[in-house]
Amino acid sequence: MESLILPLMLAAMAGFMFFSIRNQKKRAAAMSEMQSSLEAGARVQLHAGLFATVVEADEGDTVKLEVAPGVVTEWNRLAIREVVAPETDAPDIESIDTESIDDEIGSENVSLDKDQNEEK
Repeated sequence: MESLILPLMLAAMAGFMFFSIRNQKKRAAAMSEMQSSLEAGARVQLHAGLFATVVEADEGDTVKLEVAPGVVTEWNRLAIREVVAPETDAPDIESIDTESIDDEIGSENVSLDKDQNEEK
C-alpha cells in the first residue's frame, strides 16, 4: 500500500501540469487571435491601462491608436490587452454637467494657498 502513494502522487502532479499547460496554450491562442483580428474603430485597452481606439491595423507588428481626439500613437500589437465593449466607456467630457458641480461646491473661488482659505 505504501508503495502506491508515490506513483499516485506523481500521476496527480503530471495531470495538474498537463491541464495547466493546456489552459495556458488556449489563453495564448485566444489572445493571439484577438490581437491579429483588430479592425479600425475597435475600442481597446492596453496592458498599461490606457484606453484607445484603433485607427489603423495593418498586417505588421504595430497598430495606430487614437488615445485622445486628434492624438494618434503607434503601439506594438502585443501591448493590447483586450477589446472593450462600448458600454463600459467613461462618459465624454462634454456630457459632464459642470454647473451642477459648481453649485455643490459653491461659487466662491478657492485658492491653493492655505492662508487665503483660512481667512474666508
